[in-house]
Amino acid sequence: MRFNTDISRQMLRRRRGLPKRWPVVGPLVLLGFAMILRIIDINVLRLDERLGEIILSKSLGFALVVGYTAWVGQPLAAIGLHARRLGSAFTMGAGITLAAFLVAIFIQLLWLAPGQYLTLHTTDPRAGMTGGAAFMVLLIVGNVINSFMEEGLFRGVMLPHFLQRMRFCSANLLQAGLFSAWHLVWPVKAYLMGDVSAAGAFAQAALLLSGAFIAGLVFGYMFWRTDSLWTPMITHFLNNMLHNVLQVQTTSGDLQPPVLLSVISVIALAILAFAAEPLARRFQLPHVTKWGAGIACH
Repeated sequence: MRFNTDISRQMLRRRRGLPKRWPVVGPLVLLGFAMILRIIDINVLRLDERLGEIILSKSLGFALVVGYTAWVGQPLAAIGLHARRLGSAFTMGAGITLAAFLVAIFIQLLWLAPGQYLTLHTTDPRAGMTGGAAFMVLLIVGNVINSFMEEGLFRGVMLPHFLQRMRFCSANLLQAGLFSAWHLVWPVKAYLMGDVSAAGAFAQAALLLSGAFIAGLVFGYMFWRTDSLWTPMITHFLNNMLHNVLQVQTTSGDLQPPVLLSVISVIALAILAFAAEPLARRFQLPHVTKWGAGIACH
């Protein structure tokens, strides 16, 4: 019995050492598995067309993150999912996001063409689906799972891992770049399905890549500066939900995606994210450090 126990302890020590030996390759392998699930969900099962949400791959993706964290012998606190300063984390994330959207809404209202107005309407622009209360609940559930999954993978796992080999700026740029590439499945699918031309897919990809990259930088910075994954998670969730319910409608009843609002909200969020620094100092929040070395990793 003791022999088996010693073997188990040795295996656990080896697994705990993997993040230090493979601080970049490890997260990339995890990303590869998550991407396979994502592609199957979107291109094979096409659940986004049936449900308006790809809840399956999001749920399994978060399970991958949780499973990896447990496999290397760390609690969920290692990826920033802890209860320390929870109120401060939520206040910062929600306050900065809502302030950014108020600025974006104001500018969008100024630039509306005659016969257009901003309206509340539940829709998923990628899936091209709209609905009522039941669809709203589905979007809320989907966005909650999505925030857990993407923040857990790109910020919670990647940033502390990358910090073992590089400074924060480089680590944040790398995870944000991977996060933006993660979203390329949508314009690729639109092109393969014949919904857009090659030029249209390229334009969609350029807009999506730039927006996701900036958002990834913001989410990464907010996690790093608060040592709490809840801060970028609430920011991510509110950002997605507000884009799901705010639409431009014409007097004829047609709905149009508020492109200007989306662009301005990302820019405003990036600018207002600098408020995280004085707020974090006020709330006495620590920085995220490299995997296994910081407060969040105990």
